[in-house]
Amino acid sequence: MWLKSFGVLKTFLIAAVLGTWAFSAAPSSSESGKVDFRRDVQPLLKQYCIECHGPSQQMHGFRLDRRRDAMRGGTVVMITPGNSAGSKLYQKLIGSRFGPQMPLTGPLNQQQIDIIKAWIDQGAEWPDDLSGETAPPPPDAKAVRLMQLMHDGDEQTFRKLLSADPKAANLKGRGGATPLMQAVLEGDTSSVRLLLDNGADPNIRNEAGATALMWAVDDLEKTRLLLDHGADVNVRSGDGRTPLLVAAGQFGCNAVVKLLLDRGANIAAKSPSAVGYSTALSEAARVGDESLIRMFIQHGADVKSAGFQALTTANRAKCEKCLEILMERADKETLTMAALRLAPPGGDATVVKALVDRGAAANARYPTGNTLLMHAASSDAIQVDTVKSLIDRGADLNAKNPEGRTALDFAKLRGSNAIVDLLIKAGAKEGAASATPVLSFKPAGSVRAAFERTIPLLQRIDGAFMQKAGCVSCHHNSLTAMTVAIARKNGLPVDEQIARNQVKAIASYVETWRERALQGVGIPGEAASMGAILTGLAAENYLPHAATDAFARLLQSQQYPDGRWRVFSHRPPMESSDISVTAITLRSLQVYGPKAQHAKYELAVKRAADWLMNAQPQASQDRAYQLLGLGWAGVKANNEIMRKAVGELLAEQRSDGGWAQLPGLASDAYATGQALVALKQAGGLASTALAYKRGIDFLMKTQLEDGSWYVKTRAIPLQPYFESGFPHGADQWISAAATNWAAMALALSVSR
Repeated sequence: MWLKSFGVLKTFLIAAVLGTWAFSAAPSSSESGKVDFRRDVQPLLKQYCIECHGPSQQMHGFRLDRRRDAMRGGTVVMITPGNSAGSKLYQKLIGSRFGPQMPLTGPLNQQQIDIIKAWIDQGAEWPDDLSGETAPPPPDAKAVRLMQLMHDGDEQTFRKLLSADPKAANLKGRGGATPLMQAVLEGDTSSVRLLLDNGADPNIRNEAGATALMWAVDDLEKTRLLLDHGADVNVRSGDGRTPLLVAAGQFGCNAVVKLLLDRGANIAAKSPSAVGYSTALSEAARVGDESLIRMFIQHGADVKSAGFQALTTANRAKCEKCLEILMERADKETLTMAALRLAPPGGDATVVKALVDRGAAANARYPTGNTLLMHAASSDAIQVDTVKSLIDRGADLNAKNPEGRTALDFAKLRGSNAIVDLLIKAGAKEGAASATPVLSFKPAGSVRAAFERTIPLLQRIDGAFMQKAGCVSCHHNSLTAMTVAIARKNGLPVDEQIARNQVKAIASYVETWRERALQGVGIPGEAASMGAILTGLAAENYLPHAATDAFARLLQSQQYPDGRWRVFSHRPPMESSDISVTAITLRSLQVYGPKAQHAKYELAVKRAADWLMNAQPQASQDRAYQLLGLGWAGVKANNEIMRKAVGELLAEQRSDGGWAQLPGLASDAYATGQALVALKQAGGLASTALAYKRGIDFLMKTQLEDGSWYVKTRAIPLQPYFESGFPHGADQWISAAATNWAAMALALSVSR
C-alpha cells in the first residue's frame, strides 16, 4: 500500500503544494451568495496562507499576498478564474488526487472550502486597492535604446551612446533589466567588459529579483568578468533560483559550475519545481552529467535531500551511470516515490524495474487510488520486464482503483499487446473498463462543408479553454492556431477577431513566463509545451519579441548533445516521443531564435535535423513528425530519407482509408489527420493522390454532426478534469486534438 506518512512526500506528484493551512471558522458570505474578497477571502489567506506563501517565503513558488503573483501561480497555475474544477488551489483543499490534501493538519471545514470555490467560480475578483502591488517605474528610454541596439547587433552605435552617457549603464529598461543584463544575453564579452568598466553594477536586480550573473552562466568568460567585478555568487531571485542552479541545468556549463563553486556558491541551495524542489544535483541529473553529479557530491551535496527528483531527471536524460550513483544512495521511500513518478504520466516506466529491484514498493498506490502496476502497464514503451518484475514482487494483479479498473484495463488502452498477454497469463482480470460511447456519424455534403461545420467549434473552445485552464494547451490552442493558419491560406472562412484575440492571449501567457525561462525554469511539460506554443505562434506569423527570445534561449540550452530534445512526461499520443518534441522545438528555434545569435540557433536547428534524419520511428505519430520536422528544416520531399519516411507512413494506411495510433488500435481521426498533414505539407503528396483521398473519405465518414471527431483517451490524467466546452466528456482533450488534425487535413484538400 501507499506510504504511511504521505505528508512527507514534499509535494510529490504532479501538483505544487500550497503549504500549511490551519483550521478555523470561516467568515460568512452575503445572503446573495456573492463572495466579497475583502470580507470573505482575504482574511482566510492572511490567517492561513501568507506565512508559507507571502513575502518571506513562497513554498513552491506560490505567493498569495499579491494579486499578480497569485494569478500567475507557482510552478504551475493554481487559480483559474471562473473554474474551480480546473484550479489546483481548490483541488488541493478537497482531496489528495494531486498530492497531499491541504492543510496537512486536517481538512478545512466545508464552509471555508465553499467560500474559496465560490470566489474562484465567480471570477476570483481581487480589487486593485488590495492587490498588494506597487506599479514599477516606466522603462528608462536610454536603457531601452542601449538594449535594443544590442538585440539588433549594432555594436558601433551602442558604444557611441554609452560613451556619451556612462550613467546609462545602470538605468533600467523593460522588466527592470539593465543594459548589462541584456549584454550577457546578446552581447559579446567586450560589451560586458565595456559596461562594467563604465560603472555597471552587476548586482542590480530586475523586477523578478534576478541579476546579470544568473543570465550569464552559459558563458564562462562573461561569468568570470561579473564575479571579478563583485557579482554576488549566491544571489537568489524571487523564484529562489541561484546562479549555480541555473548553470547546473544547462549542457556544457561544467567549467562555469566549477568556477561558481570555487567562488563560494552554496551547494545546498534549492528552488521550487513542479514536483518538489530543484537542487544542484537534480539539475545536473537533468542534463545527464555524471561528472557534474560526482563533483557536487564531492562538494558536500546531500543526495538524500535531492530526493526522488534527481532520479526522475536522470531517467529523463537516460543517464544510466547517473541513476546508479543516485539509486545506491536512495532509501526505500525515495525509490518508491521515484517509481511512481517515472511510470505514466510522469515517465514511460523504463526505469521502474530497476527501482523496484532496489526496494521500491511493488504495491505502491497513487493518491488517485491507481497502483504502480496499472500505470506501468499503460506505457507505450511496452515495459514487459517491468510489469513482470512488479508481478514477481507481489503486485496485486487484480487490485481496483475507485472507478473499478484493473491493471489489465489500463494495458488494453493500447489495444492488443505483449503486456496484455502477460497479465492474462498471470491471472489478471478485467474490471470496469470505461465504456466507448455509441456514435452517430453525420457526414457533410462536401469537404468544405465538413470544415465549415468544424471551425466554429474549434475557435469557440480555443478561447474558452484558456479562460478555464489559465494556461495554453497543445490540444485546444496551439493546434487550433495551426488549423486557423492553414484554413486562411487555403481561402476557408475563420473568425479573424477570435484568431487575433487568441494570438494575443497566447503571447501574453508566454510573457508571464519570460523571466522564469531566463532563469532556466520552463513551463510544465518543458520542451513539449514550449515548443508547441511557439509552433502555434509561428503558424500565425507572430513576430519575435523578448518573451519568445527567452523561450528560445531556454529551449536551446536544453538540447541534448546528440541534437534531440527529450519528452518530459508520458501522455500518449501527444507527449510520448522524442521525435515529436524535437520536431516542434526545431521549428520554434528556426522562427524565434534571437537575431543577434543567429548562427548559434541555426546550428541547433541543423543538429536537430541531423538527429531526425537518423531517428527510428516507432509509431504513426513518430513518422508524421519526422516528416514535418525535416520539412521545416528545409529537407526536400525528394530526399532519400524523406521518400523512405513517406513510404513507411503510406504503408500504415488501413483498408478503411485511415491511420491508427498503434498497430493494436483502430483507425482514428487523430492519426489519420496527422498523417495526411505530414504527407501533404512535408512529404509532397498531392491532395488528389489516391491515398490522400481515401484518408479524407475516412474523415468525412467519421465526423459527428457537431463538427467534432471522437477519439478515446489513453493518457492517464495529469491535471484536474473540467469541462472545456468541447464534446466527449473525459475524452474531450484528445478529441479536440484529433478534430484539429482532421480539420487541417480537410483544409489542405480544398482548392482556392
